[in-house]
Amino acid sequence: MPIESTQMKSTPWNMEFATLAFTPGQATQLDAAARHMARAGGPQSIGVRYIAKNHAEGIASTFDPAQSAIAQRFADGQLAALAFEGMCAPQTFDLPDALPELNRLEEDFTCIQLASRNQIFLELVKHKAFAYDIDNAGKISRLVGNFKGGGQSKLPNENLLPTPELSSHAGLCLGAHTEAPYHCSVHASNGHSPAPSALIMTARWNPAGEPTYIIPMREVIESIGSLAALALTSNSFNFTRSDCFVEGLGESGTNISILQFDENGGFAIRYNAYRFSVSDNATAPAIEAFQRLHEQLHRTQGKAYDLQPHRAVAINNSRALHARNVIKDNRRLLIRLFGYSSFASPIVLNDDPLLVQG
Repeated sequence: MPIESTQMKSTPWNMEFATLAFTPGQATQLDAAARHMARAGGPQSIGVRYIAKNHAEGIASTFDPAQSAIAQRFADGQLAALAFEGMCAPQTFDLPDALPELNRLEEDFTCIQLASRNQIFLELVKHKAFAYDIDNAGKISRLVGNFKGGGQSKLPNENLLPTPELSSHAGLCLGAHTEAPYHCSVHASNGHSPAPSALIMTARWNPAGEPTYIIPMREVIESIGSLAALALTSNSFNFTRSDCFVEGLGESGTNISILQFDENGGFAIRYNAYRFSVSDNATAPAIEAFQRLHEQLHRTQGKAYDLQPHRAVAINNSRALHARNVIKDNRRLLIRLFGYSSFASPIVLNDDPLLVQG
């Protein structure tokens, strides 16, 4: 069931999803702001975070009450996902015959423009864009595409590449997950900054309309029962190290919880269908709860969202999982940024651009 709105107006989809649609005038203002930021170097450049904040404040000042209320709901942690629609598509739409190399795309003006627009979206919902020191070479903007193989169609040089990793730089199917790291969700703990509060994604190209699936977790948690949910708050679970971390950095985790109470959003979840397992010391109720969670997720139909250059989606990383199928068209390229809410307290290594200790 697609989650895109059928009318260009800001409306709630249900209790967990909403659409914030821009008027033509707001879309023009947003487009000019993103291009201004891109000319200044984009999210990775010093001072651009403040430019993004100023532009977001200017756009927010034009919101009607419905738009303001929806943006505030996401800022308060009360939505699983928020779609942004009605934007201007980039002026250059040059669909290539094959996905260009990653280093070329990182310097592509349109990619930087879309990343800049993503940063404005984060500011509109009171989130700050950031990067981890152990991930994506410390860069705020991550390009999500099949650079390392594993898609339905092989890359020209795929036979010469290592076995594809389970990461956003490969074309493999990625099961339901929140974004790493998984040690904590809101406040830093034992030298680890928390997981992202949110991620924001748009598409540079998605010619086959391959969707991102979003799974709101409130209903899933309620469906497995109160005792199972309580067992998921015990330190009974392990996770493996993420393949996307910088070589030699990052680590696996043992004896951590999947679920925790959060005074702001009600709960925070950390989970990855292909990285989490039960600990050796897990009790029978914890093992049963893990299995019930796995089974319920298997039965749950995620909301499909077709990312395109004129639309984006912010996902609450504490309240929703996301997933994708194996990549069919290797030209699919998404632009993703992480954001921290005002409730998060990371270990800051650099303020501008914001870099935190993973």
